Amino acid sequence: MKKYGAKARLTVTVDKGVLKSAKEAAERKRIPLSRLIETFLNFFAKPDVYCFKCGERFSSTETELCLKCGWMRCPKCKVCGCKLSEETAVAIFHMRKVYEDLLAGRIKS
Repeated sequence: MKKYGAKARLTVTVDKGVLKSAKEAAERKRIPLSRLIETFLNFFAKPDVYCFKCGERFSSTETELCLKCGWMRCPKCKVCGCKLSEETAVAIFHMRKVYEDLLAGRIKS
């Protein structure tokens, strides 16, 4: 788990229903809401991802892209999307769309 520096107060405005649902879910999982927000903001600013081949965790902002397929290349095993089957590539593409929708705020409840 990442360690963070000095704390700063943050005021946000969200839909009351969203806040109520988030508080209930956070309470069930015993996760402080402030930690959820901090974790999301940290991921939003500098996302870490996992290699689909070797499982290595790496920063998506500090890796190179494959010139052929456009996918991030794992810094450990050097794998990109070139050797994936079409079915696997499509599945990963759709999972990435969920991730992008989440980060861009396009997922609505």
